[in-house]
Amino acid sequence: VFTGIFTAEMFLKIIAMDPYYYFQEGWNIFDGFIVSLSLMELGLANVEGLSVLRSFRLLRVFKLAKSWPTLNMLIKIIGNSVGALGNLTLVLAIIVFIFAVVGMQLFGKSYKECVCKISSDCELPRWHMHDFFHSFLIVFRVLCGEWIETMWDCMEVAGQTMCLTVFMMVMVIGNLVVLNLFLALLLSSFSSDNLAATDDDNEMNNLQIAVARMQKGIDYVKRKAREFIQKAFVRKQKVLDEIKPLEDLNNKKDSCISNHTIVDIGKNLAYLKDGNGTTSGIGSSVEKY
Repeated sequence: VFTGIFTAEMFLKIIAMDPYYYFQEGWNIFDGFIVSLSLMELGLANVEGLSVLRSFRLLRVFKLAKSWPTLNMLIKIIGNSVGALGNLTLVLAIIVFIFAVVGMQLFGKSYKECVCKISSDCELPRWHMHDFFHSFLIVFRVLCGEWIETMWDCMEVAGQTMCLTVFMMVMVIGNLVVLNLFLALLLSSFSSDNLAATDDDNEMNNLQIAVARMQKGIDYVKRKAREFIQKAFVRKQKVLDEIKPLEDLNNKKDSCISNHTIVDIGKNLAYLKDGNGTTSGIGSSVEKY
């Protein structure tokens, strides 16, 4: 099921991006390689020995580096260190080869002739220098730090002086110098890539971009709501400011109309008076009031 999902994803990306641009990205090549191995394993399920291809599916875990900046940085550092470590690995291989040949030439015959000193059944033990392969393994074991037992066997069959000299040279040159150079190169790669990664740290990953977009949208909504409320308040204030002068004007008109009515009534009363200074019935009744 998952193989089908990943296969569909790969083909959809190829259709969307065009095959040329799809294979320009390293992660797409990695994904295509894993999907191809999975399809090969499903197609050749009846063939013995190909079930080991299933283990390559676990490499998909490294796709987390696309959204996990720390893992992505570590993978980049290791990838950038491969070039420098390749030259040092070649030097280490040459050193191991030289000491393996020296051990075989100096101690190979001694291991064969004096084998009874280190083996009760007079057969070659697991660790010896009679041939190049086993001599190579002993040198590699010395580089790993397990050298006391093999050096003791060498001293038993070939003497102390030569064995101490060869084993000390392997320890000093191979272990203390070359392997420490490996560590120095790795540390320098980590430090230089960390300094160069300051610019990359400024680039937001997908999650940060999504959060930033959401925050931007929320800020936009808040700003628009604030502007709408401000506009509504200003509009209401303008209406109130326009209504207030009208009310004052109406009040002034009402007061003017009242004064004008009183003046008219006074004039009417004066007109209704006769020549003797008396008023008619209406006038007298009004004067009473």
